[in-house]
Amino acid sequence: MTLRLSLDKLAPRLLAILAMLAICACLLLAITKNFIVGALTDDRVGITFDAPTFAFITAPLTDDRIGINPDVLATASSYLPNSPRLHLRLAEFYAPYGNENLKTAEFHARRAAHLSPNDYRPLLALAAVHEYKEDLPAAEEALRAALRLAPGNLEAHWRLGTVLLQRRQLESLSELRIAAAGNPAYLQAALDMVWSASGENPATLNALVPKAQLELARFLFQKSRVPESAAIFRQIPRDELLADTESSRYLNGLIGGGHTAIAYDLWLGLMKGDPGFVWNGGFESDILLDFAQFDWSIQPNNYAQVSIDRDTAHSGHRSLRIDFLGRETTRLDQEITQTIRVKKGDRYRLRYYCNASDFVAPQVPRVVLSDSSVISETTMKDVEGWQEQSVEFSAENDFVTVAIKVQPKFSYEDPTHGTVWFDDFEIVELPSSAGGGVAEGRGGVVKKFVDNTTLSARTNEASRPFLDRAATPPPAEEGSRLLQLLTIMF
Repeated sequence: MTLRLSLDKLAPRLLAILAMLAICACLLLAITKNFIVGALTDDRVGITFDAPTFAFITAPLTDDRIGINPDVLATASSYLPNSPRLHLRLAEFYAPYGNENLKTAEFHARRAAHLSPNDYRPLLALAAVHEYKEDLPAAEEALRAALRLAPGNLEAHWRLGTVLLQRRQLESLSELRIAAAGNPAYLQAALDMVWSASGENPATLNALVPKAQLELARFLFQKSRVPESAAIFRQIPRDELLADTESSRYLNGLIGGGHTAIAYDLWLGLMKGDPGFVWNGGFESDILLDFAQFDWSIQPNNYAQVSIDRDTAHSGHRSLRIDFLGRETTRLDQEITQTIRVKKGDRYRLRYYCNASDFVAPQVPRVVLSDSSVISETTMKDVEGWQEQSVEFSAENDFVTVAIKVQPKFSYEDPTHGTVWFDDFEIVELPSSAGGGVAEGRGGVVKKFVDNTTLSARTNEASRPFLDRAATPPPAEEGSRLLQLLTIMF
């Protein structure tokens, strides 16, 4: 079928022109309407009462902090009453202001839900209105309706979980768990809410995040529940902890919070090795950079290159190698350290081996034992070949730090050249004995500082039996014998 229009005459031509103009006008109206609605409902531009009338057009191009005037938004919704986006924007704007605005917000939310029945967002806005009105059953109904339209929406699960938690319903944990599993931002907030609502019960938190145990351990640590936090950390599989750098941050947090002993026990469980005193004293094991809390901590330095040598060793196959770069006033401070667990009040001997090659320096490396202050130190001999060094010390705390240091005596010193090696660090416990002062150790003078109060207490305790005997009056026979002895002597 063919339709032929004859435009030879003026009237058909005018009709055709008018029809084309009408179509263009409709298209222009539709485009303008869509532009205005889109500009007024742009989430990136806020709503402010003192915004100019046409700020919704200029704000995205100049300054989006100016916002949209709410009167303009209301006027547009009156001219375009069938726009669900305008009604939704007005509902979201009026809801937080409460009082009479809640009625306006509820009207626009219901209108938007009616105009767009397959959109879950108007139902979320309606639920917010009911929450502001403290009508929790109505808010729960609206949120469940939103989840029927968008079952995977995390915000809807989160909002429903918070409403159910306020209503003291156990189902709230499952909703919060879904939201927290999908978005880590919800996890911390969910832990805070459930922690407060459960009366600070860790068991309830465990039910909330059964698969986020590390996050739970960190949360309990933040709440100063360190024993419970450590207990949860121990239950996490070792492979999962080693694969997550948050485990390292957790251990560092324990150490920084003064819980070094707990951090050491947890770290030792991860390493699965013979604890001894010095960990990896022969440098035979690889150092895990994220988990070197109680292993050798090796940091970069501008004066020397520190590495593990696989060709030179006193025993085994590897040793610690320090290649000095030939720079003046060489300094090593905390670049090579290890924190070691000991027992406060006991005596120990640290032994190690060192070697040097082409070593020329104004100051030779020292091995320093310290806690809050220097306990003891020893200086390596400036000779080639493996040399045994040892030093004795008394533990003043439960943890000491071993550090290899080079400290200049003057503001300028000649460059340090050559290579030194360290190997086979070992600490052995010694029988307890009272003593102090300055002792001579292999490889140099050893400075030892002993608690004078402890030493005095031990001396008084040891001499107490003698003083007690001297204070007790002797019997009569012993007195006569003593008198005869004095007569003979004088």
